[in-house]
Parts: sequence; structure tokens; C-alpha cells
Amino acid sequence: MATYLVVIGKTSTGYSAHCPDVLGCAAVGKTVEEVLANMKGALEIHFEGMLEDAEPIPKPGGAKSYRAVMKDLDVDRYFLGHVQINTAQIAAPTRHS
Repeated sequence: MATYLVVIGKTSTGYSAHCPDVLGCAAVGKTVEEVLANMKGALEIHFEGMLEDAEPIPKPGGAKSYRAVMKDLDVDRYFLGHVQINTAQIAAPTRHS
């Protein structure tokens, strides 16, 4: 099980989230719980695509990522969360000819 840092921001319609350790992966939701669940799903799909493209799954940055994000985080607009992904269970989709 890998734990990925998620930066969550309040929007006019709910929340948005991104994972600093996984560039290009983001999610939205109406509640914090929904945005975290959507982020978990987005990461799983993103990782499946990476495997399909023979790219390695990024490792979580751990405390180093938290320190880097907290250094410049506007705490009036953003806060941190995390999601756990079982990267061992993610498999690239089977291609059918």
C-alpha cells in the first residue's frame, strides 16, 4: 500500500485536488470526501495507463513531499490530504487484437 499526498483547494463548486508526486493527475468533487475518492480513482486509472505505456509508477515522496508542499502552501486556500493506493494490484489492461 502506497500513501500519496493530495493538495486540496476550495473552488466555487466544491473542491479540486492534485497529487504533487504524480504530474498531470487531478480530480474534483463537491465535498472533501468526494474529491479524495475521485482522486484515488484518478490515480488508479492514471497508473494503469502508465503501465500500459511501459512507464514506471511514481513512488510517493513521503515526508519530503509534505515539507516541499508546505513551504509554499497558502493555508487560507489549500489543505493537505492523502490517499492510499495498492499499487501491487494495479495491472495494465490486456490488449485484444
